[in-house]
Amino acid sequence: MKNIKIFKKGFTLMELLVVVGIIGILATIVIGMLSSAQKKGKDSAIKEQMASLRSEAELYAIGNGNSYNNLFTSNNTWASASVNIQAILTFLDSQTTVHTVGSSTNQWAAQVQLKEDPTQYACIDYTAIMKIGTNVLGAGNTVCP
Repeated sequence: MKNIKIFKKGFTLMELLVVVGIIGILATIVIGMLSSAQKKGKDSAIKEQMASLRSEAELYAIGNGNSYNNLFTSNNTWASASVNIQAILTFLDSQTTVHTVGSSTNQWAAQVQLKEDPTQYACIDYTAIMKIGTNVLGAGNTVCP
């Protein structure tokens, strides 16, 4: 009769520690990438709402004798008597705390800070062109810097 030896093979503690370490490094990289993607997504939502603000400002002017006067309360505060515009401003306020607006009879502008790079601002005005830059819009100004 032959003597059959059965060897049980398994992982050593060192092998398991190496695998756990590799998984930890990969998880750290993925979490970092997700954080950046989340900020990019918020920036995209902010830019989309700024474009909606432009559309609502045009509708406001049409209903206000082709004037942007008082589009924003007192022409320079982050508030509006228009329900639709106020809803957009409220959403933007929940995304970023740095924002500025201004309106006059013929012009208006609004600017908010972006999330991915806090030194960048998205600004849109009566020309309907969104500008991204580092210059800050002054309170009451009606043209993007």
